[in-house]
Amino acid sequence: MNKKRIAVIGLGGIAQKGHLPVLTTMPGVELLFYSRTAEKVKNLADQYRIPKWTASLDELLDWKADCAYILTPTPTHAELATICLNAGMDVFIEKPATASVGETRQLAELADKKKRIAMVAFNRRYAPLTKKGKELWGKRTVTMANFQKSRSKPGFRGIRMHITEELVHVIDIVRFFGGEAKAITTKVRVDKDDMVLEVVSLLKYESGGLASLTASLQAGHWYEHYELNGEGATLNLNVFSDLHFTEMECTQSWKEPYDSTWNSNLYGRGFIGQIEHFLICVETRQQPQTNLWDSVKAQQLVEDIIAKAG
Repeated sequence: MNKKRIAVIGLGGIAQKGHLPVLTTMPGVELLFYSRTAEKVKNLADQYRIPKWTASLDELLDWKADCAYILTPTPTHAELATICLNAGMDVFIEKPATASVGETRQLAELADKKKRIAMVAFNRRYAPLTKKGKELWGKRTVTMANFQKSRSKPGFRGIRMHITEELVHVIDIVRFFGGEAKAITTKVRVDKDDMVLEVVSLLKYESGGLASLTASLQAGHWYEHYELNGEGATLNLNVFSDLHFTEMECTQSWKEPYDSTWNSNLYGRGFIGQIEHFLICVETRQQPQTNLWDSVKAQQLVEDIIAKAG
């Protein structure tokens, strides 16, 4: 069987931490590294013993890859994905899909027109504890939930950047567990340099339940926690770490044997799962769980939350 030819576009932090360690050890694939910085791409190609690399987009297109991993900064996603889809490649795009709902919708329409597979990287959905939590929760209605993601220091200037780049993962999980939602109100606190310090947003599910989305950028450490209640059940998930499910006063617990640092198991963080899912979809031509049309809905909720912040 011929090897799957994969172009890896963008070799920054997320590529080096979450994607290259997985892609470079997968059987049945042939990789081409691309970055606009020749020295950077050569060094990483040497590090991973990848013979094919380039700093020329034209040379990348001449290679005629089967699919492309687009791991560049968000403002470049729409243009690069459009080029790859028009060149006949399936595409895997690091989150968020693009900088706007409109651009993501245009990409989704193009992927449909070209009959290409297009997936967005929401790795938390593919983490084993998140999948287990979804399996346990099943089709229950979420009546009250809280989704919290905090860090020890601010990282983004302005509410749009923070919600779009930092909280979009959690917004996707809000929908994953409870379905579509709308924002009722959003409150944000920033410092004198417009760095986001705290976010609180109250959401209402189409099913009628309420959810709060909260973030503190002055916490003691990084953590991400989800609590769901409804129909006599409670689910508590400390992301990548432990899961507790209670029903009829009986609690079941699961724990993964690693912590939530970048040095921990990439399987537990969902990176292996999402990459494998994409390649299965490329082979079978089934739609990915986190396809572009699903990402349109996630970005619509992002925009709604931002709008309610005024």
